[in-house]
Amino acid sequence: MCGICGLFDTQNTLSAIGSMNHIQRHRGPDDEGYLFINTENGDLCTAGGPSTPESLHLPPHETIDINQFDMALANRRLAIIDLSPAGHMPMPYHRGRLWLTHNGEIYNFCELRSQLEEKGYAFSSDSDTEVILASYEEWGPDCLSRFNGMFSFALWDAGRRRLFCARDRFGIKPFYYFWNGKTFIFASEIKSLLQHPQVTRRPFDQAIFDYLVTGRSDHNDHTFFQDIRELPAAHFLLFDPLARRLKITRWWDLTVNPQIGEPLNGQSEDIYREFAHLFQDAIRLRLNSDVPVGSCLSGGLDSSSVVSLANRLLLDEKVIPAHLVGDHQKTFTARNSEKEIDEYKYSHLIVEQTNAEENLIYPRGEKLWQEIGSFVWHMDEPVDSTSQYPQWNVMRLAREHKVPVLLDGQGGDELLAGYYAYLPRYLNQIRQQQGVLASAQAAWHVCRVGGAPAVNVLIPDTLHRMPWRVQKAFSYLWKPRPLPGGGGSGLAEWQISPEFMKRFWDRRWRPEGAVDADGVAGILYRDVTTTNLPKLLRYEDRNGMAFSLEARLPFLDYRLVELAFSLPLNFRIYNGWSKWILRQAMKDVLPAEIVWRRSKMGFPVPEAKWLRIGAPLIKEVLQTHDNDQFAPYFQAGALQKICRQPDDKLGETPGLWRIINLILWMEIFINGQEKEIGNFCR
Repeated sequence: MCGICGLFDTQNTLSAIGSMNHIQRHRGPDDEGYLFINTENGDLCTAGGPSTPESLHLPPHETIDINQFDMALANRRLAIIDLSPAGHMPMPYHRGRLWLTHNGEIYNFCELRSQLEEKGYAFSSDSDTEVILASYEEWGPDCLSRFNGMFSFALWDAGRRRLFCARDRFGIKPFYYFWNGKTFIFASEIKSLLQHPQVTRRPFDQAIFDYLVTGRSDHNDHTFFQDIRELPAAHFLLFDPLARRLKITRWWDLTVNPQIGEPLNGQSEDIYREFAHLFQDAIRLRLNSDVPVGSCLSGGLDSSSVVSLANRLLLDEKVIPAHLVGDHQKTFTARNSEKEIDEYKYSHLIVEQTNAEENLIYPRGEKLWQEIGSFVWHMDEPVDSTSQYPQWNVMRLAREHKVPVLLDGQGGDELLAGYYAYLPRYLNQIRQQQGVLASAQAAWHVCRVGGAPAVNVLIPDTLHRMPWRVQKAFSYLWKPRPLPGGGGSGLAEWQISPEFMKRFWDRRWRPEGAVDADGVAGILYRDVTTTNLPKLLRYEDRNGMAFSLEARLPFLDYRLVELAFSLPLNFRIYNGWSKWILRQAMKDVLPAEIVWRRSKMGFPVPEAKWLRIGAPLIKEVLQTHDNDQFAPYFQAGALQKICRQPDDKLGETPGLWRIINLILWMEIFINGQEKEIGNFCR
């Protein structure tokens, strides 16, 4: 797990590589490295910095005569596999013919290494980075399909005079770039790109509209910055510096089974066993580490499954050395003081069953506003709600306990239809394919299992999710007042500028990336590849990297995902239960209270309370920034209207978090006031 960056430029701006690399130090405090390249004659020069091991004897990067070169690659290393200087990056291979700067982990690198050794390849380190290089040497870009892991990397192929950049199947590891036809710049985080003088700090209004009004972000290759793009997940990029040509290619995709399926029978047990085997093997691979590994634990089905299976592997099979685990597996849990949204009784059940070491943290609203500047800065782009702040606290807690790797259950809901919002689509699909009686029976099961939350969501959510063309037609007759916004957190019409609304009116209705023809399975595909999961992965990456911590996600093992999408829908939703296949796979592993738990909370936080706590600061921010810069987005007087509300009512303001997050984000990243906003928020 690391931070990568690099650039190609003939205008003598390579000196920016130092500040680009340094600003990502939190991603890799253990080492830093630089490679300077002359793409025309092949000359190379390596360099280091203050964090580089002295044993490598590398000159400081500031001393390099950059006028001799037109490309630079850099790396900040968080040492997880092979902690020695042999894992230093950029890493060479094949006598310097290949060079790699890499972020992430290839979990099956040991198996790949054995295959390559049989083919005659030799290795000088125990790192997965060197396995990537050898795999590319053997298979070229096709090596990507052999990797089971999370990664983004840039590989300089000196023989072919090209830069090969790639991103993992789900985009767990980030890759941002700037390309104007002459200059190519890339990095793990946007803030790194902004260190280069050619990258402008212009906001992308379409992304801002989607964020404020529709509740969407991270749903395409655009970012909140006009000139910065994101390499899509499961794509690779080939950059030819001599021809000044950039080409992006998809290298992997999912095949979707759109069918609901027949009633399940005894033969389904084989599929449950296959799922359980793949899930446990996904966890086994993700326990491979040369540093301590712990687990996030919320008490939900997903994280409880990960912790319980990891515990079996760690303590029963001795998958990793005992000194990296200790006497007990370490778990990290965020609790709520509000009993109605506290899941501790479930997480503690798992702790008691596994005899794990329990570490708890209570995220506080007061602390959120004390460090809001740092939180916004680390996220790079605005986040939907305060629900990501507990994860920030969990990552910090783990680092305080000297655990730099955490297993997490992210992705389980998108993979296995775990959200209530899928239920209306599910019932509608049954009605279309099996008739009204079957749909009525399925609705009864949903209400029986889900209780009040399921009943409450069915009618309003079905109306909310009518096909966008029908919704648009209705809007000409009855103009809706509240705007949709991801769980009610979007802005109301009295807050949005009419001109801004008019510019992007059609975007309000069109669910980008929708594949309704494939029913619920198509929606799950969209949520995994386009809408919901990408933004959650950004949050996870930034929360972990803020504290130099690597998060590993077993549910996103591509073998498990491919199996789930190959099955009919009834392996996900059956007899009213979501995540049916996971419940069946874990019914003899987890307590029944968790396997057959009817309630689902997601990431519950007392957001209204936290907004009330932050009222003085919020009002100061709104009053200070009620100016021309924000006039294109908000109606005249809207920010002042919010300020006039009593503090105890402030938390009820529609979209308040998004307004504040956007303002602070623009102050930090567009106006370049990182230091000032940090002081202001403290």
